Amino acid sequence: MNIIEDKIRIRDLNEKDFSYLYKWLTDERVLAFYGGRDKKYTLETVKEHYTETWKEEVIRVIIEYQEKPIGYGQIYKMYDELYTDYHYPKSKEIVYGMDQFIGEVEYWNQGIGTKYIKMIFKFLKQERNADAVILDPHKNNLRAIRAYQKVGFRIIEDLKEHELHEGKKEDCYLMEYRYDDNLTNLKATKYLLEHTFDNLKVNTISVMGSGYDSVAYLVNEEYVFKIKFSANKKKGYEKEKAIYDFLNKKLHSKIKIPKIEYSYISEELSILGYKEIKGKFLTPKIYFAMSKEKQELLKKDIAGFLREMHDLDYTDISSYTIDNKQNVLEEYQLLRNTLYDSLTNIEKEYIEEFMKLLNTTTIFDGKKCLCHNDFSCNHLLLDNDNRLTGVIDFGDSGIIDEYCDFIYLLEDSEEEIGPSFGEDIVRLYGDMNLEKAKEYQDIVEQYYPIETIVYGIKNNKDDFIEKGRKEIYNRVNSNKKEKYKRK
Repeated sequence: MNIIEDKIRIRDLNEKDFSYLYKWLTDERVLAFYGGRDKKYTLETVKEHYTETWKEEVIRVIIEYQEKPIGYGQIYKMYDELYTDYHYPKSKEIVYGMDQFIGEVEYWNQGIGTKYIKMIFKFLKQERNADAVILDPHKNNLRAIRAYQKVGFRIIEDLKEHELHEGKKEDCYLMEYRYDDNLTNLKATKYLLEHTFDNLKVNTISVMGSGYDSVAYLVNEEYVFKIKFSANKKKGYEKEKAIYDFLNKKLHSKIKIPKIEYSYISEELSILGYKEIKGKFLTPKIYFAMSKEKQELLKKDIAGFLREMHDLDYTDISSYTIDNKQNVLEEYQLLRNTLYDSLTNIEKEYIEEFMKLLNTTTIFDGKKCLCHNDFSCNHLLLDNDNRLTGVIDFGDSGIIDEYCDFIYLLEDSEEEIGPSFGEDIVRLYGDMNLEKAKEYQDIVEQYYPIETIVYGIKNNKDDFIEKGRKEIYNRVNSNKKEKYKRK
């Protein structure tokens, strides 16, 4: 192995390196975390230990920083005894274990170990087609555990009295990194839920769906658990829980919304759990297979639910106000301060035309109320009689423009039912300017590619930036074709 990235080099262990290992493994500061201070290594025992053969592949490496050897790592393919020792189920998957240490203490806490692990992840995927990587740190080695979590390792099991260290059997964590499904890792999620909620035993668990930074699971065929990893508390579930609690107190409608029974909210992690609302999601296929009478009843259900929710006195949750226009202005400024100068003239023209429209419209001057703010078909549940029985996913909800809950109802797309469906609901809703609602929907639609670019900037996702830029070109070209047809 010989991998070089930035100032770090990972190379195979050779005969000249045993003197480095001997130096590191006689340093009590290192031994406190790796091996134990009761170990009395000699140069000969170091050579013997680090040249022994394994039943499967083992790769022993030296970690260099700026051409100086500073640490050791070993990467090994799992075999029968190790699967048993780790309590790790054997399958057809290709799984590697790893352990490592930085022997030069002055290089601790500089992020070198984190970069090393990422380099090994890349190597194992490209050169060994690995499915997963595991390791087993001591539970009291908090510094290492945080570092492993930072690169994506997740705790999947407790290994009680797993490793003899300084005369005592130490408890360890079994941690796993998965290449294709790390965010949705079922073993890690089962562990997380059972160790977050003392009264919860997870017997069955499956993924229901996932977003950019969140996943929904069905647990024990009864409960929905939504989990979001975020270092920003504002992006967690604090607001969503507060709005569920508020609505369950205030709404008199028979239409169900999630009722939170489990919650955990911190700076880095948010979890909400509630009993699954049974029903089928509304789709255009289901809607157009319904009789006219059933369609009318469904539209009345939807209009009635929105009317009641929008008329609630939201004083108790007024802190969750969303100012869409101000948000767009702030995001535009972010764009100007970052990516704007590198955009093409076509992209800049599209953005500036939208900003002119934003600054002249009066649609943001209307009624403010509690809105779902993502009121699309895939959040509306129907019962066996095709009546509205539940509304889920209030993650984007808040005190905002009344028109927000009609955006998707008026949308012309394959996922939604169509503009005429939304227009009928607006009429049944009453006391709303249909043309203003359409204008609001149109402005939101025009902002979509810009919003996608800004999301990419905020979250360092180049694919979103590229997607948004491509969408601008698609829309500009589509508009040109329409103008040509009219001529």
